[in-house]
Amino acid sequence: MILLLQTIMLLIGMSLVILSLAKYINRSGNWHGVWQIWVGQLKDFNPAEFRLFRSAILLLFLAIILRIVNLTLNG
Repeated sequence: MILLLQTIMLLIGMSLVILSLAKYINRSGNWHGVWQIWVGQLKDFNPAEFRLFRSAILLLFLAIILRIVNLTLNG
């Protein structure tokens, strides 16, 4: 059950990251934003893209924490 939940969270998180970057690229035409976001140099996300991206990162983080808990409890 936990493994399924973790997998779903990871898939949704990655999908949201890709969706937020696709929205940004579609709006701005800046393909370099894909790399700039990971080094902290992309400053022109609009609020909706930013919320979507941060929600995705939070979901990915929670999925990783869930994986650690699962491995700790079940070995």
